[in-house]
Amino acid sequence: MKARWWVGLLLLALGGYLVFSPYLALRGLQKAIERRDAVALERYVDFPRVREGLEADLHAAMVKELERTQEDPFAALGVLLAGGLIRALVDALLTPEGLASLGTGKDPGEVGLEEVRQWRLKRQGLSRVLVHHGNDPQTGLLMELQGLRWRVVRVVVNP
Repeated sequence: MKARWWVGLLLLALGGYLVFSPYLALRGLQKAIERRDAVALERYVDFPRVREGLEADLHAAMVKELERTQEDPFAALGVLLAGGLIRALVDALLTPEGLASLGTGKDPGEVGLEEVRQWRLKRQGLSRVLVHHGNDPQTGLLMELQGLRWRVVRVVVNP
C-alpha cells in the first residue's frame, strides 16, 4: 500500500513538473534578456543549434526566392548577394535586443527589452513549447526539454 502511495506521489510530481516547468524557464529567459545577462542567457538558449537552424532556414528562403525570380537575372543576382548578409542578420537576431523584437514586426533595437513580458507559451507536446509574442503566435522561440531543463533550440521566423 505504501509503495502505491509513493508511486502516485512521484507521478503527480512529475506531471506537475511537466506542466509548470516551461513557465519557470520562460520567466528565467525573460529576466536574462531584460538584464542582458549573457551567462544566464546561455543557460536558456542553445546558441550553436539555434544559429545553425536559423542560417539553414534563411538560406532555404533565399533559394526559394531565387527559384521564383529565375526569369529576372538582376533579381537573382540580388538574392545571391543578399546571401552574404545572412550571417549578419543571424548575429543581430541572437542578441537580447533581437530576441525581444521577435514577433513585434520591428527591427532589433526599435523595441525595448521589456517587450519580452508580452511573451506567451503554446504547447507542442509534452517536451516542446513555442514561446511567442502575444501579437504573433507564428513567430517565436522553440523550447525543448533537455534532461530536466528547457532550452531554446530554434528560432521560428517567417522570412
